[in-house]
Amino acid sequence: MMQSRKWLLAGLAGLTLAAAPLIVSAQKTTATPMTTTKVIALVNVNTATTAQLETLPGIGPKIAAEIIKNRPYKSGQDLQSKVKGIGPMVWNEIKKHVIFK
Repeated sequence: MMQSRKWLLAGLAGLTLAAAPLIVSAQKTTATPMTTTKVIALVNVNTATTAQLETLPGIGPKIAAEIIKNRPYKSGQDLQSKVKGIGPMVWNEIKKHVIFK
């Protein structure tokens, strides 16, 4: 009985030592945060539907309706001057996603 107990303790000690590198490496591992980016297709403000305009950051149904109502547009400056609600901050968010054709 005493001999089997020694073997058991030796076996447990061996398992502990064998698992120690795994535990240490798990503690050293750091998780990297996942980042997601929303892909927005280019939107032609002169032909886009309300739904397409609403995919743009900061554009809701009210501003989308204003964009449609005041068409056509030649430039971002033209868009900003004709549509209340598209100021410099909104323009900076949408300018890389819009085209004027």
